[in-house]
Amino acid sequence: MVEELPQGYYLDNFHYLLEFVSRQYAHLLTKDEIAYAADFNGLPVQARMLYVRLVQRKGPLFRCDKICYEEITDLQQAIEQLAEAGFLDDAHDAEVPEVLRLLTKKELLDLPEAAEFDSSQKKNVTLDNLIDVKVVITAFSIVRPLLQEFLQLYKLLFFGNLTQDFTEFVLNDLGVTPFEKYPLQPDASFFESRWLIEETRQLYALNELSHDIVIESDPTAMAEFVQLLPERYDNVRLGRRHDRIVNRIARQYERLGALDDAMLLYAGTLSPPSRERRARILQKENRLEECIEQCIDMLQNPASDQELEVATRFLHRFRKKELLSQLVPDFDMEILEFKPALHRVCTKNISGKRVEEVACDWFEHQGFEAYYVENSLLPGLFGLAFWDIIFAPVKSAFFNPFQRGPADMFSPEFYGRRRELIESRLLELGNREYLRNLVLTHFDEKYPVANHFVHWSMLTKELLERFLSVISINSLLSVFKRLLADPRNNRSGFPDLVVFQNGGYRLVEVKGPGDRLQENQLRWLRHFSSVGIPAEVVHISWK
Repeated sequence: MVEELPQGYYLDNFHYLLEFVSRQYAHLLTKDEIAYAADFNGLPVQARMLYVRLVQRKGPLFRCDKICYEEITDLQQAIEQLAEAGFLDDAHDAEVPEVLRLLTKKELLDLPEAAEFDSSQKKNVTLDNLIDVKVVITAFSIVRPLLQEFLQLYKLLFFGNLTQDFTEFVLNDLGVTPFEKYPLQPDASFFESRWLIEETRQLYALNELSHDIVIESDPTAMAEFVQLLPERYDNVRLGRRHDRIVNRIARQYERLGALDDAMLLYAGTLSPPSRERRARILQKENRLEECIEQCIDMLQNPASDQELEVATRFLHRFRKKELLSQLVPDFDMEILEFKPALHRVCTKNISGKRVEEVACDWFEHQGFEAYYVENSLLPGLFGLAFWDIIFAPVKSAFFNPFQRGPADMFSPEFYGRRRELIESRLLELGNREYLRNLVLTHFDEKYPVANHFVHWSMLTKELLERFLSVISINSLLSVFKRLLADPRNNRSGFPDLVVFQNGGYRLVEVKGPGDRLQENQLRWLRHFSSVGIPAEVVHISWK
């Protein structure tokens, strides 16, 4: 593990990203976008350093008297060079509130305009009181990095999303979260066309705006926002992004009682929980035959285990009504009849400890060994057992060096494109010794490389060995198969604890006062019961 990064590491990383995107997407970039990288490379080195430092900080405005970097020996010259090249300006058109946020509370109260303000009030209150006051700041100058729309595009093309950033470089360089060394194919890219890039950017902008729209809940603004929404895409990735936005707005319409508007939006999406919400609205409006039709469709073609469960619960209610029972087909009642094993524990509440830690202590006092492993033990075993398949060099699966898994990891294509490898591995894992050796070998070789399923901080070799020695292989393989069937929805909801006792084990979901089982947790408990994995719910109450 690297203890200290070399001086200028951030500039090297910035150059790497620009060069990578310029090479990989040269055929999709505009002249101005190509010029962004070229013009940046032509800047003096200290100007480049300053620009990168600023764009990686929270801005958009910065006080010059607060900018201090050891490696930038002539700050004013670097500012002038960036301004001359169009990479920075003095924010002369910035709104007064934006500028005032740069001041400390003391500096705000020292302004002549704030002479009569209460000094005990919070900074935000002081800012609010100055919003309509014309304030001129002369104590320091301000700079604002420009052209960040080009940088956002480069980051989107590099990472395939706007949630990752240059932190990934740092974590990898430090060895905190190194990434797998998979080969990058020269023609591998996340975006195959300029159209796909532009539509993705549009959906990111709409997604951000949708959160604000939901918070405001102004009917006029919501209606105007709906008019901005594009038609649903045939492209799978765009379709999912589109549906998340539309379902979010539809759900808010539903909360506001605008059920017709909600139904109209839900009808334009394919992703859950669209059909479930439609069923609930139809029931609320007493359109029971339509509701039954919707539930039967979900029952026969469920998009996920959740849809299957919701449909079953609804149809069970209708089946109990004599006038509707003839419309409802027979279905498996196991979903409704299952009740997890329940154990109640009354113990002392220890300040500063989570309820799961308190439960661990309680089991230890009973003479058992207990480990907190929420969403890490079984997914971790899956990630280790299928590591080489997850990172297999499948075409277009890997397009940058900072991926925790292939691009199709959480889509149906993951299984289909690796079917032969996966099914062969499932057969091999039927041998306990092979499974044990494979998991422990990958643990030794890959620690602490990033993987969607492996949370290294929660796992030890001793814990893995112990668990593999007691769990039934067929039971474990059933967990792997359920994860493979729907990795996006099934990689969470696992019990909090694993408890070893008398040569055996059990999984324990811990619930504190007022807490209750979530649906995905209940589904895993039901699965464990069906395949012979001992599991229970422990309800904690305080003495």
